[in-house]
Amino acid sequence: MKKQKQFVLVGIILVMLTTISLSGCVDEKSKFNGTWKTAGGETTLTFDSTTATIVGTGPLGVATLTGSFNYTIANNKITFSSGGTLGVTFNYSFSDSTLVISNEIGNSLIFTKV
Repeated sequence: MKKQKQFVLVGIILVMLTTISLSGCVDEKSKFNGTWKTAGGETTLTFDSTTATIVGTGPLGVATLTGSFNYTIANNKITFSSGGTLGVTFNYSFSDSTLVISNEIGNSLIFTKV
């Protein structure tokens, strides 16, 4: 009986740790979900759980992205990629309903959630 209780306790702890670790990833990525526009409306980003659709112009240094891309996030960086090609990585930050995407040389775009 004692081993059965220990097994149940270990199982509960594993479920809790898995839930906590996964919820951190889900919460961060879910912040992107929805449609974002620049103040002048020249660029629109629409995120779902796996893809980002970028419409308009939005140069950030050497990269101007338009189309549908897969995206990943890690360490306050977002990487847009298409198919098996290498991606383009930018810094990002959130403030209220604002998303700022910037590159390493200081260019940035500010988006507001629609």
